[in-house]
Amino acid sequence: MCMIEEEGYSPENKELYCRNCIIFVRTGKCEFLKYLESQVTADLNRDHLQEILIDECGF
Repeated sequence: MCMIEEEGYSPENKELYCRNCIIFVRTGKCEFLKYLESQVTADLNRDHLQEILIDECGF
């Protein structure tokens, strides 16, 4: 099992665990990591969150 899967996704964990991952180092690609990052992006694109961010910015 991938360590980032056990520890949870974060940019810090990506730096720590993916740097030592043979697949990621050799290919620069990781399907699991791509999936996790797409989930983070999807969460940021939710309407509710965008409304909060817009309100906090004063727009």
